[in-house]
Amino acid sequence: MHGVTSYRFRRRSFLASLGGAFGLSTLLSNLEASAEGQASPPRFLMMFWPVGTVPSAFRPTGEGVNYKASPILQPFEDAGLRQDTIVLYGLSDKGLSLIGGGGSEGGVVARTTGASSPGTRINGGEADDSVAGGPSFDQIFLKHVARLSRPNAVPYLNAIGDARVDSNEISAQCLSYSYDTRSIAAVQGGSITENVPLLPEVRPAQLYAKVFSGFMPGGNSDANQAEALRALQLRKSVLDHALGQLAHIKRLAPASEAPRIDIHAEAIRKLEEQLSGELAGGMPGECSVPVAPDADLTALAGSASEYGTGAVVDDESVQLEALGKSHLAVIRAAFQCDLTRVATFQWASSVDKVAFKGLMPEEPDTSYRHHPLSHRILQVEPAPDPNSANGKVLQFLANVHTWYNKKTADFLKTLQQTQDVFGNSLLSHTIVPFVTDTAHATHSRSPLPTLIFGGSALGMQGGQYLNFEKELRPHNDAWLSIAQAYLPDAPDVVAALAGETFAKTAVLQQPIAGLWRRPA
Repeated sequence: MHGVTSYRFRRRSFLASLGGAFGLSTLLSNLEASAEGQASPPRFLMMFWPVGTVPSAFRPTGEGVNYKASPILQPFEDAGLRQDTIVLYGLSDKGLSLIGGGGSEGGVVARTTGASSPGTRINGGEADDSVAGGPSFDQIFLKHVARLSRPNAVPYLNAIGDARVDSNEISAQCLSYSYDTRSIAAVQGGSITENVPLLPEVRPAQLYAKVFSGFMPGGNSDANQAEALRALQLRKSVLDHALGQLAHIKRLAPASEAPRIDIHAEAIRKLEEQLSGELAGGMPGECSVPVAPDADLTALAGSASEYGTGAVVDDESVQLEALGKSHLAVIRAAFQCDLTRVATFQWASSVDKVAFKGLMPEEPDTSYRHHPLSHRILQVEPAPDPNSANGKVLQFLANVHTWYNKKTADFLKTLQQTQDVFGNSLLSHTIVPFVTDTAHATHSRSPLPTLIFGGSALGMQGGQYLNFEKELRPHNDAWLSIAQAYLPDAPDVVAALAGETFAKTAVLQQPIAGLWRRPA
């Protein structure tokens, strides 16, 4: 008993000496929880790709666990992620009203909130910028699932790779919406009430500072975030401010816990090497970075209303890949160090302006912008003629979707291979819904494709494909399926979330059978 009392006294004294460096107090709490046999916490990461898909290249053959992956889905097979992948097709916006929202803009709001939109905002540009009629599911889960939050940690992270839009649209570049509301001017006249958008970070270094300045004395203050950025630019580590405290933790904790302390330190050091440009060519368990990003790397922001269907000069996919890898590396390390448990990441806005080189058939040296080119397609052919102009554009769109899936698969593989401080795979304790705005190039919102990754330790049943094309199901049924994993003790998740504003009026409004099983 004397030893326990002495330890508690030393622990309190140590925490007081940290001066608000919550990252280190979080580390100590996790070490104690792990020693006491507690399980890894759940985590949530919503991801987004733009412009839907090409159905003939997306749909697998067969169904259930015996499906054969399509060309678009092959990257997940190649990465060894089949058992962590749920493929859904034939979802829709049943039960939703989207007043005035554009196909892409309204589609993002519908997908991430599941709620009807009351209208569109006056933004000084186009009139189709949908407002959110409810909070997004990252915030819904954060509210209802106690283990998705923890004291002093960063509540959530939001990031985007490329934020360019047509004309000031918020909805095209935002996945996360708050419970807070405000009144804004509406295109339809008068004012409407919107759930406040939680805009994403465009600079990976700023995202890094938001998370890891918490390892510095004084905690995650604005001043510390600025100091963390300066340290990064000078190729210094935020841990330089805390090496003494880390050594103290090692002395305080049992010797068996020393490797877990080192996991935190190594995760942050690897991340800083990548962000500061010191990573030359990948590490075991890390994605290979073709162009090392630096502290000034930022998404291309603002408006770029370009709907010309001709070729452009630049290949912007290299910069997008670097941005995506940097943002996702921050999120992965934040999950690993348990400094946040909820995040969103959007590869590009739903009106994707990124120019991809060499993805148009027979044009290896030419670049085309993604979303603008989709406007060439007036209808999606069941089996497009590969030699027709329409067929070539559809193949370009399928190639872009495959590109997004390959980069996403690379990241998911790192989650699968990365252990948290409890000794478990990040991916097995993280559910990663991967959603899109529209069904395909015509901007219809059905039949929608959706992917769900990870969460095996939470009961998610990967390795299967379900097609509801013949009888469309509400996309909210996918969210309710995920909710079961976060609320395993709720006898009815629809009832548990009854106070939320997402649509619950469609006939099938219920979890999809077979996607979740209560863990043993």
